[in-house]
Amino acid sequence: MNAVSRRPEYPSPKSRGFPKKSILLVESDLDLRLMLSMLLEEEGCAVDACGSLSEALRTVAEKRFDFVITAHATPGIDGLALLEALKESGADVPAVVISSRYEKEPYITAMNLGALDYFIKPLDYSAIQKLIHRQTKSRE
Repeated sequence: MNAVSRRPEYPSPKSRGFPKKSILLVESDLDLRLMLSMLLEEEGCAVDACGSLSEALRTVAEKRFDFVITAHATPGIDGLALLEALKESGADVPAVVISSRYEKEPYITAMNLGALDYFIKPLDYSAIQKLIHRQTKSRE
């Protein structure tokens, strides 16, 4: 008789009663925004996805977030302006910036505005995931 190995099923964070991590995702690329939203929601996060800086600023004015992921410079989005607005408002929220290429000055500006990291596309989702978990867990 052959034994069938089964992978243990772990309950989702939602079913275990943990509060959802609230993530603001700001990215103009619809495909990337949808993919990241889906992956984060599968992890038990509540994601507010915005496609423009103006939409993100309205959302930030209405709601508190545990973590922010923002594009650096894409059509309609200036992630550095978003970080600056968060800093000026006194919001102490960890954030990462994603960009299609490394540029020294925006990287330095992002770090000075309090960004935790600056990711270059293509994204390493597992690195983002680990950073989110580490930062939100330390705030609990």
